[in-house]
Amino acid sequence: MELFRLLLLGLLPLGSLSVPFPDFTQFNRTGPRGNSTGGHSGEGRHIKATLQSQKVENVTSGSITAHEKFDVSNRSPREPLARYGAGIVYMLELELGTPGQKVSAILDTGSYTLLVDPDCTQAADPDACRTFGYYDTAQSSTAKNLDGWFAGQFGTGYMEGVWYSDTAYVGLDGLPLPNLRVGVSQWSEYIWAGVLGVSYGKAWNTGYLTLLDLLVAQGYIEVPIFSLGVGYQGGGSPSDIIFGGVDRKKFRGYLEPLTIYPYPNQQLKIYDQVTYRVNLTSLGVTPPGQDEKMLTGVNFEQNVLIDSGSTYTYLDADLVAVIAEALNAYTDDQGVYRVPCDSRNLDGSVNFGFNYYNIIIRVNYADFIVDFDTYCALGVQPTDSANMDWVLGTSFIRAAYLVFDQQNDVVWIAQYLPCGDDGITDLTLDAGRQLWLEVTGLC
Repeated sequence: MELFRLLLLGLLPLGSLSVPFPDFTQFNRTGPRGNSTGGHSGEGRHIKATLQSQKVENVTSGSITAHEKFDVSNRSPREPLARYGAGIVYMLELELGTPGQKVSAILDTGSYTLLVDPDCTQAADPDACRTFGYYDTAQSSTAKNLDGWFAGQFGTGYMEGVWYSDTAYVGLDGLPLPNLRVGVSQWSEYIWAGVLGVSYGKAWNTGYLTLLDLLVAQGYIEVPIFSLGVGYQGGGSPSDIIFGGVDRKKFRGYLEPLTIYPYPNQQLKIYDQVTYRVNLTSLGVTPPGQDEKMLTGVNFEQNVLIDSGSTYTYLDADLVAVIAEALNAYTDDQGVYRVPCDSRNLDGSVNFGFNYYNIIIRVNYADFIVDFDTYCALGVQPTDSANMDWVLGTSFIRAAYLVFDQQNDVVWIAQYLPCGDDGITDLTLDAGRQLWLEVTGLC
């Protein structure tokens, strides 16, 4: 949801970033595709966790208070959707403390740490907060106060509090993770649930081990890699995250590697942190019963952030206007593009290309149009003038199967296509070769 999306410091206009064609040398040297080298992959491990989708409507309001605190992240509101306060988020349930307290947190590929509420008195929706759980350190015998403060801006939401460490239990097997760093809110505005960031941790962003780091350190998985398939809108397909593995029954054929760009060391200089940024190289729309209309030229390239914490995809206003016209969208009094809900039944798609047509992810109208039951919103909205970042939110992610590879600094991608269960392959220290040669989709 946009309320919880990490807006990075725009110290360099993205249009000035020269995005290179990805260098596949690191994978080609393992052998050409179609001719597996037959190398031994070793024995990997994985942890699977189910995700739950949650619709949020108009839970934010009022003005934003400025705070002079040290920030764990720099987030700023995106207009007008920050005030609009509606979206769809994907939540992961975990247990914190001893005995375990169940907490559901919004899965956020745009941030890197775990933040939770100790109670619901400051939440935008106290009932929702109680439903999804909160973490009371006084009720845990293993909670440790680390005597450090944090502050973070999440769209219109704001949270500040104290760092703790405690044992967490993650995944369907409930495996224990001792000494996980947890930000416990002492004061907040407009935040109704916890946030679980799964971007880069100690390798680039933090001085401590994050959840993904700890999974590797504890030996539960071999490599800092996870795969994500949030499923179709409205259910009918599984929604889960697999740490240390890939579900081959969620896609067909080979995964396409998208190089993280700017490279992590460059991102650290430009944005003060490292996230999953890749290059988008084409954009088109296929109206029902018509041929695809390309919206970009042959030399187009644009840096984008893949962000599961954002309901919407954000592009330049002129491109959004063209897509809106194709889908018969109109703006409401909040400036948000709405679209007739019946359009979700039409056989059209919005198409995102990567690596210069090596792969095109086609997002059908049923997934790209966000359904709030009583109305529907266009899945793409314009970037605001204060922040020109392009973002691929869950309106895009629903159509993709994604493997976030922190070992090789790559996001592997395929068209989401579920076809059953029991298709998980564990990833090993040789994951680059596995993903390039062996881990093909079975659908």
